[in-house]
Amino acid sequence: MNKAYYRLVINGVRILLLSLFFILLYVYFDKEYMLEIGRQMLSHSFTIIMIVGIYFFSFLLKGVAWKVYLNANVRLTSTLIGLFYSLLLNHLLPLKVGDGVRVMVMNQRENISVERSFHSVFVLRVMDTLSLLFLVVLGFPYFSLALKLPSLYSIGLLVCFLLAGGFGIRMIFPDLFKRHVNMLKDALRGARGVWITALILTSWLLEGAILYGVGTIMGNPLAIGEAVWVNSVTILGQLFQFAPGGIGTYESIMSYTLRSIGIPLEYGLSMALFSHGLKFLFSYLVGGVVIVLSPVSIKHIKRWIRMKG
Repeated sequence: MNKAYYRLVINGVRILLLSLFFILLYVYFDKEYMLEIGRQMLSHSFTIIMIVGIYFFSFLLKGVAWKVYLNANVRLTSTLIGLFYSLLLNHLLPLKVGDGVRVMVMNQRENISVERSFHSVFVLRVMDTLSLLFLVVLGFPYFSLALKLPSLYSIGLLVCFLLAGGFGIRMIFPDLFKRHVNMLKDALRGARGVWITALILTSWLLEGAILYGVGTIMGNPLAIGEAVWVNSVTILGQLFQFAPGGIGTYESIMSYTLRSIGIPLEYGLSMALFSHGLKFLFSYLVGGVVIVLSPVSIKHIKRWIRMKG
């Protein structure tokens, strides 16, 4: 595919998802209802702490997977610091620029070569995408198309899902992936590969806790499998992210995916806003901690983000 045409398609999907978000806000956003839900959240502080704790544990598993993949005497704290710097920057800046800093944090803290660090991040990102695709396919029975086909809801949801799937395939099989396919095979070989795969897959299962908890508090409880599936579709859709933290794309995809399993859009939008809000809050809290524990100058961060090749 021509590079300019490819960018045009991706930007078109981004604009579509952002437009859907503004339509949802205009039609379904209710200030009073949101304030009431906010008060409910505050009154269930223990539940919030529990689901955020599970969310933290999902990153802990990702950190362990990175450590196992490098197969070196790297510290778990270094992998977590890299992950949380990446998470913070992805929620502060447009597009996903945090991985460049993640690579360089490992290089500086553990003296892992930039090339090796980059390869590890790239391969684990591919495995993240594969895990999410697996969960989406596995949970497809939840993908109800009981909506009337002529409706804008089902058409919009189906278009977004197909486009996200197409982009996911593009991410899995580009030329860059072909050049590093041997590294992926090495990561998946034997007991070590099973261990890494299990860690990554489990981490994505645990991430569904945020949506599960928010739905329970709001009085729109989801089955655990539904929460995991909806979260997986939503995160996979963040391949189209172009605003900090995927604002707009996250809410659009989650709202319509929730609609596909029977949650009305007005409730789905609220669940998306609050679950996303918790993830933003988490990224800022852990980001603040790692800045204090392992400060990196703004000058270095800017230089790492601009790195090419």
